[in-house]
Amino acid sequence: MKIKTAAEEDFFIEEIEKIARSAGQIVMAHYARGAAHEFKSERQVVTGADGKSEQLLKERLLKIHPCGFYGEEEGGDIAEQGDQWVVDPLDGTENVSGYPPLLAVSIGLLRDGKPVLGVIYDPVHSTLYSAQEGGRTRVNAELVETGNQTDPSKAVVGLDFSSDMGTRARTLEQLSRVLELARAVKVFGVPSLSLGAVATGRLDLFFRPSTKITDMVAGVCIVRASGGRVADYDGRDWTIHSEGVIAGSSWMINAYLPCFK
Repeated sequence: MKIKTAAEEDFFIEEIEKIARSAGQIVMAHYARGAAHEFKSERQVVTGADGKSEQLLKERLLKIHPCGFYGEEEGGDIAEQGDQWVVDPLDGTENVSGYPPLLAVSIGLLRDGKPVLGVIYDPVHSTLYSAQEGGRTRVNAELVETGNQTDPSKAVVGLDFSSDMGTRARTLEQLSRVLELARAVKVFGVPSLSLGAVATGRLDLFFRPSTKITDMVAGVCIVRASGGRVADYDGRDWTIHSEGVIAGSSWMINAYLPCFK
């Protein structure tokens, strides 16, 4: 599908935003009653909202743009050719019956393996992030951009741990080095919203050891469209094959990169 005009581009992303809001209604219905969860692996939980939200996303996204589809619950293979929707129907599942009150629906579009569109919806706070490659990031229709902080000692840094226990010792070592530089460190438990916070300048940097693809595609597009950069732990531009992620301004990434070696 080729979007040829600005009007068509606007209509396309507006339709995706509507779909994100509809999925958010499913999430909020479960959140309001404190949905019970089950363990889908040793340390990963899932709720009824995850499956219902993903079903809605798949049906409606494929209706407006038939192509490949990869969901957090359904899984599959990531395509390096052509278009593919990549979605997390409920990012922050641990928070549904816990704290903090942060949840998100994340919708990304890969084109030949590259993030070209992202929509993230925070239904708790009715906050909608959206961007397309070549455009600019908007939050609730207002243009935003990454922060301009250049002093590492004044930076607010976001972190999310992986459920993979094999990454945690290294992450703690990295965190200890980050804490020697940063003003503060925040843990949201919702990687897509952490990337959204980088795009709006509320976080100066965000890092995570394993980049679960469904958490990343939309947020990577949104950060880049806001003027930020997304890299791996070696400082190379993030790709779908990267195993670590650092997001922020180029200046801030360069300042903190030694912490991740």
